[in-house]
Amino acid sequence: MIQNYIKIIFRHLWKDKLYSIINVAGLATAITCILLAVMYWNNEHNFDNFHTNNPNLYRITTTLIEQKGAKAVTYGTTGQVQGLAFKEAVPEIKNYTRIMGGEIYNDVSTEDKTLHLNSLFVDDSFFQVFTFQLLKGNIHTALRDINSVVITKSTALRFFNRVDVVGEVLQMNADPSFQKLGKPLVISAVVDDPPRNSSIQFDALFPFDFMGLSFKDTNWLNAYLGTFVVLESNANIDLVKQKFNLVFESLAKDQVAANFKSYGYNAEISYGLQPLTDVHLNAFHQTSSNTESGIVNVSKPVYSYIFIGVALFILLMATINFINLSIANSLKRAKEVGVRKITGGNRWHILMEFLGESAIVCTISFIVALFILNSLLPLFNNLTDKLFLFTEILEIGLILLLLCVFLFIIILTGLYPALVLSNFKATEVLYNKQSLKGSNLFGRSLVVFQFSLGVFFLISALAYRNQMEYISTKDLGYNPNQIISTSITGNRDYEAIGRLLKIQLSSESSVKSVAHFRKGFSGKVDANNIRFDALHQQADEAYYPLLEIPILAGRNFSTDSPAESKNAVIVNQAFIKQSGLTDPIGQSIKIFANEEYSERKTIIGIVKDYHLGSLREPIKPIVVSMNRIPYGSILVKFNKSKQKEALTVLENVYKKAMPDAVFKYDFLNELNARQYEQDIRWQKVVNMATIISFIICSLGLFGLAHLSTNQRIKEIGIRKVLGATVTDITIRLSADFLKLVLISLLIAIPIAWWVISLWLQEFAYRMEMGSTIFIIACLSTFKIALFTVSFQAIKAALMNPVKSLRSE
Repeated sequence: MIQNYIKIIFRHLWKDKLYSIINVAGLATAITCILLAVMYWNNEHNFDNFHTNNPNLYRITTTLIEQKGAKAVTYGTTGQVQGLAFKEAVPEIKNYTRIMGGEIYNDVSTEDKTLHLNSLFVDDSFFQVFTFQLLKGNIHTALRDINSVVITKSTALRFFNRVDVVGEVLQMNADPSFQKLGKPLVISAVVDDPPRNSSIQFDALFPFDFMGLSFKDTNWLNAYLGTFVVLESNANIDLVKQKFNLVFESLAKDQVAANFKSYGYNAEISYGLQPLTDVHLNAFHQTSSNTESGIVNVSKPVYSYIFIGVALFILLMATINFINLSIANSLKRAKEVGVRKITGGNRWHILMEFLGESAIVCTISFIVALFILNSLLPLFNNLTDKLFLFTEILEIGLILLLLCVFLFIIILTGLYPALVLSNFKATEVLYNKQSLKGSNLFGRSLVVFQFSLGVFFLISALAYRNQMEYISTKDLGYNPNQIISTSITGNRDYEAIGRLLKIQLSSESSVKSVAHFRKGFSGKVDANNIRFDALHQQADEAYYPLLEIPILAGRNFSTDSPAESKNAVIVNQAFIKQSGLTDPIGQSIKIFANEEYSERKTIIGIVKDYHLGSLREPIKPIVVSMNRIPYGSILVKFNKSKQKEALTVLENVYKKAMPDAVFKYDFLNELNARQYEQDIRWQKVVNMATIISFIICSLGLFGLAHLSTNQRIKEIGIRKVLGATVTDITIRLSADFLKLVLISLLIAIPIAWWVISLWLQEFAYRMEMGSTIFIIACLSTFKIALFTVSFQAIKAALMNPVKSLRSE
């Protein structure tokens, strides 16, 4: 019995191989999208789940209300003092560790090699809190000695080409703590590289006490590093938070009072707990301090939601195609169903046959999708900046999820066409009187839904492209081209090294100019009796000419007057606007380096506003002091035709000035572009979704057009007999479907406009929406639909009316 059903099913699939190929192609593409989306979702939502202390492993957060009535801001950081103080006062804490680092790099050397390593400074309890696989050494004593260092497997191989390196020594000559230590660092352990789904990444671990040789901080009001705690399994989280705040009120009250007395600073501070597994997708204001908090690889949950949503829409579109093509092909099989009913076939048998067909097509599609997935993984890894492996889909949880998706597709694609065909009346189908008007209406509704999604994706892709083009072409207020950015790393004689670099580079024909610049920090400024936040930066006299930033009033810095270099500042237009100064040149302002120190400065120049950060943020007030000592970045402007020569010269001079440093550089325009890497990735995702959706839409429209022409075959024959031309018939048949496209446009355009408007709100500087992208989307959609429908319409119009008018 079963063998007979399978034979019948394969016979029908082979007989209608064109439909089968279309269905397999559409479903395989959609299933591939689902597989990729599920892998991405699984990765994003399973960060840091490998630590054995989960779910009792938390990060301490700091919530700050700057002044009464201000919005509360939560940071994933604390200062140095909170960890130990909370551990001693809160019995629910089993263990804790602090991490300073994440994107802090140090030049670490052996006798013959120097590497630029991602370094973390951690407490000796690090391995009792986090789970990282030990390869060599004793995990309990690895960080106990102040001169110990733990390195990863890849770091050991880069240094020594082997893993058994416990006892080997390292140097960090430019590190202030190492300079005070007075003895070499000894490798005490080797651990496996942190998994890619770890928010904590490192090349080397150093004891927190080692960092303390050069940097100790007892201020309760600071928050810049990560503090992580392991709680008892039965701990009451809310009660623990209350205890944190009581400890703060008790131990920090003198510092709070002193700050209020001296500066009027009376911020409200409270502490919270965040599960480590929640950190990757909810990093709070992590980006403002992630160079010190130990956490990297941060993301947003919206990305995985968008990805899974797009994949589900594509799957739904492919499923709709399957249904439409099945219905379109049903009239050919109507007589077969009628004969089977007359000869005793019941509705259940017909249902099982169509579900069997759907199962076979879905199985073939799934197998094809696995091959496509394996081929696309390198491209997908490049797109998402991850490292997915094909074997990841073999995880039990993913297999169960995919089986559910698989069964859902079979039921959805097989059940409705089977119900339609099994409801045929035998007497009607045998005399060609069967009508599918209700099904046709349903099929048209599905095509409208399909094209609405396709148009939405197309408008989104056009808007994405226009915004990215706007960003890449917008005048930033300076010229970032032909500029190399590097820096002096470590604790060195910055003044001597900076002077040497500038003198030697300035004499090279490939180099136009050299400038020193320091981004600085955001701090308070008093100007015109108004206190506000401004970016405090430092630059030398070559900075503005090198970047071609025009000075609108006053003048540039000068090295001729040492006193001026100490007291002078240059501000931007946004600073003048914020302060309300009407005659700013020569005016005195007060800038606060921190809450305990301020300086009086004199404005000597005003420059045009320029974008140093992302175009998501408005230009902020900037106050720039003379960079007397070249901390920060070194900017080298080179001749366009001599880029390679300039790089070689810069590397040689750099290594001569700092033999134990690793030469690292970036092109300034590329640094600017990296701010939008995530947007560019998602632009590619939307582009691909648009292409796939329109391919599937066209296939669905093809199926509906085929169905409609089959139903109207006699009408077409009569019109031809009465004198209608091929063009007349083609226009009449096509017009019906173009109405569906028009309805799709009317549905999709308002939704797309609303969604794009929300997305553009993220950018302080954005393109004008206008009507162009909507006009392009409408014309493109009509062209695609007309091309798809006209093929079936012309084919029907060219048929011999004698054949189409034959009586039953």
